[in-house]
Amino acid sequence: MRQLFIGLVAEGTTDVRFLKSVIYKSALELSWQCDSMVEVFDIREIYPQGDGFAEKMLNASKVAQDKYSISMLCIHADSDSKTITDVMENKFFPFYEALKAKDDKDFCKCIVPTIPIQMIESWMLADKLLLKQLIDAEGISDSDLGIDRPPESYADPKEAINNAIRIAFEGKPKRKRDQIKISDLYEVLGNQLDLDSLRSIPSFRSFEDGMLNAFKRLNLIR
Repeated sequence: MRQLFIGLVAEGTTDVRFLKSVIYKSALELSWQCDSMVEVFDIREIYPQGDGFAEKMLNASKVAQDKYSISMLCIHADSDSKTITDVMENKFFPFYEALKAKDDKDFCKCIVPTIPIQMIESWMLADKLLLKQLIDAEGISDSDLGIDRPPESYADPKEAINNAIRIAFEGKPKRKRDQIKISDLYEVLGNQLDLDSLRSIPSFRSFEDGMLNAFKRLNLIR
């Protein structure tokens, strides 16, 4: 049996809470397609030091290899109004060039870009019904909550979710309004969102393509 250790570098702690489950589920599903049995271990978060994207990710790659023997490193970078191509050209390609010169035994070189359009909260809008259940808004329409558009069309999906929470709890007792904040949603949405819902989002499909390529690079899938 092969063992698969996956690392994650995320932009923030709330992103980690959401992405760990999503990445694990994606890897687990791919493991079922492998030529032999693969055991997928819990995702290991890595917090790199350094100045600038390339330096920080080189640090993460070295820590992943030296400290945790990571097989595959997922690196999260929000697009922030740019395209995935822009993020790849401006951040990942310079990092790849720097990584190419490093020794394979000292650095994890199997990298999976994880680039939501705008920010990770767009992926949290993949299943509007689930979101409404979690914020006690099943009786309110998507349009009234302001979440009726495609997830990646929001310039600020985090604000869209915050606004939906505010609308959902208008008129309810204050003690109930204080019970749910967006920070409460990252982990539970990561755990409960199914991959088919996430596949409605183009940037998530790009992430899955990158993970499939990583499985092939590791000779887990032909």
